[in-house]
Amino acid sequence: MTERDEVRSVPERGRLGGIEAPPSAPVGTVRVITGTRARQVNDQEALDFGISTDRTCLEVQHIFYDADDDVLRHTMTVDYSGRPYVTRYEPTPEEFALRE
Repeated sequence: MTERDEVRSVPERGRLGGIEAPPSAPVGTVRVITGTRARQVNDQEALDFGISTDRTCLEVQHIFYDADDDVLRHTMTVDYSGRPYVTRYEPTPEEFALRE
């Protein structure tokens, strides 16, 4: 086996420093950005959920990217003191076709 063959046999995750996408990641995910922040509830959220704007909420975002830096899925969970609200965006096959 030559050095070149050995390089080819190394799993892709090995070349990426052992980092793997989470099990729930869409096929083709090469990068995941996760962020959290605490913030005040805004006026619209207070109206929609019947809570006070004096409250804080926790926002958690997960963005999954493919090799072309296109978003495969974007999930945002906002927890209003035990009331999680999830929004999720996944491009349709038609939207992926338009990117090419």
